[in-house]
Amino acid sequence: MARVLQVPIHQFAHEAMATTFEIFIAGKKEAYAGQAARAAFDDVDRLERLFSRFDPSSEISRIGRLEPGGSLLVGIETAEVLGLAAFVQSETNGAFDINYLGERRPEGRRTRSGPRPVAALLALGTDGHGFEVTRLRPKGRASAPGIELDLGAVGKGYALDAALSVLRDWDVGNVLLHAGTSTALAAGPGPGGAGRGPGWPVGAGSTAGATCGPGRVILRNRALSGSGTEVKGAHIIDPRTGRPAAGHAAAWASHPSAAASDALSTAFMVMSTAEVAAFCGRHPVVWALVKIGAKTCRIFNAAVIAEKRPARRRRR
Repeated sequence: MARVLQVPIHQFAHEAMATTFEIFIAGKKEAYAGQAARAAFDDVDRLERLFSRFDPSSEISRIGRLEPGGSLLVGIETAEVLGLAAFVQSETNGAFDINYLGERRPEGRRTRSGPRPVAALLALGTDGHGFEVTRLRPKGRASAPGIELDLGAVGKGYALDAALSVLRDWDVGNVLLHAGTSTALAAGPGPGGAGRGPGWPVGAGSTAGATCGPGRVILRNRALSGSGTEVKGAHIIDPRTGRPAAGHAAAWASHPSAAASDALSTAFMVMSTAEVAAFCGRHPVVWALVKIGAKTCRIFNAAVIAEKRPARRRRR
């Protein structure tokens, strides 16, 4: 029987964005892998300086201080993350909102219109050389709505996408990255052998010792994000009501982009099961698992991502 060779795996960790980022690199010498990981972590730190709402000099904080009609030049990273957030907010009917802090919606009150779209608060433009964010003026005599952007549910995923791009520049193509275990991003065949493996195994569907669904999935050139109440309690707020999310006990989302999966797992916590089903019907690239009870769940677009088990070898 032929032996399945395990490729060497090197693990590196870094504290950023109020969590621990980890990178697992397979098939490279340790010294080279460490240099590549350091370059990737440096880019994560750079993005934290752009995205942190706690840093008054960050682009996100400076956007929040704009007066109506005021503008700010921003980098492509801030432009991209604002564009993605606006798209997810629109596609989830307001279940995802990076300005939920600025809304200050009275708890329990759900208006007909829901949260204001980010696109109705901020305009993003470019002249081909750079990007500019403008805070829109309110119509008529209406008072200007508050703006306090929080990228906590999308920024870490965006940082993972950027870190993977840096690693690929270093010719590191067999790698698993995660941000505090809430979002994982994988590329390459994984640890099962040079060029032969199906990808990297990542857990999905387990909370409080109870597993629902596959238990784990195999990721290759995809991301997987999970949200729930087990670790931080009821910390996810439904921006449509101002109350803690009541849609699901836990939710997982998978997408080729870690930023998108990060945002969607948060939105799926808020949305009803029927809303998640409708969203996945419109977006077949998205895989979703929502946990309804301790051992009850629903999975959507199952064909997009599935655990691949190696075929049993026949004895000769």
